[in-house]
Amino acid sequence: MLNEQARFDAVLREKGIEPIWPEVNQFMGEAQCMEFAGQIDGWLAGDDRITDAVLEAFLPRLKVISKWGTGLDSIDLEAAKRRGVPVCNSPGAFRDAVGEYAIGLLLTATRRLARTDRMIRQAGWPKGRFPGMAGRTMGVIGYGAIGQGVGQRARGLGMEVIAHDPYMSTAPDGTQLVSFPELLAQADVICLCCNQTAENYHLINADALEHARDGVVVVNVARGGLIDEAALVAGLQSGKVGAAALDVFETEPLPQDHPLLQFENVAVSSHNANSTIEAIEYVHANTLENLFKHLTA
Repeated sequence: MLNEQARFDAVLREKGIEPIWPEVNQFMGEAQCMEFAGQIDGWLAGDDRITDAVLEAFLPRLKVISKWGTGLDSIDLEAAKRRGVPVCNSPGAFRDAVGEYAIGLLLTATRRLARTDRMIRQAGWPKGRFPGMAGRTMGVIGYGAIGQGVGQRARGLGMEVIAHDPYMSTAPDGTQLVSFPELLAQADVICLCCNQTAENYHLINADALEHARDGVVVVNVARGGLIDEAALVAGLQSGKVGAAALDVFETEPLPQDHPLLQFENVAVSSHNANSTIEAIEYVHANTLENLFKHLTA
């Protein structure tokens, strides 16, 4: 919404709401959030670090946090519940957008599509032989709406799909649910589609990669902190990891000297997997609706 400030400024003012537009680089940290304590009734939040201390400072005036998008890992949900602040989001909104993107990024990495495009533009005409996906196993970690969207599209490539989700006993689409160790042992491609929590930080680390299949492909369209990037780099250098397709990173934007950028079998993207017109417009509308619903109640 910050990228279309004039548009949404007008929408908010039409509803009798006076907006505050902070200067934001990706998201507001706790200290920057604190600068607006006591000034707002509703919060249109991105990935702002809304901690218990922030919530305490914003009360009693704050009535609602309307999160843009689906992920809620930047908000202390337990503290919000305890303090009586409703938190709204748009669950399932990015199933198709991110599902499509994950497969596109996977093929970009495994078939070297960006390299081929770049070389042709430089008067080259490269020919290569790369692994196909048909008959391979896709292991999806986090089998909510986005994970199921990835699974659906992976089957379209002729892949077998398994999933790991500690919050799910049966998958809505009948996909086989397995333990994390079982997924590591069976998956040719590991696709991360889960929220990041304190428990799964650096879920894909040196130990996990050691137990994964040789030549495993790692796809991350979730959160950067799910992967220990140093371990991933080591895996790429040794050949244990056959390719990586990454839309998210621990530090964003990705530094230009990051070692991941040295590999031709790594496809990188700018935390933009949800970037379809349809998905974004839906989330814009739903985020505003959630805000208005609580402020006009």
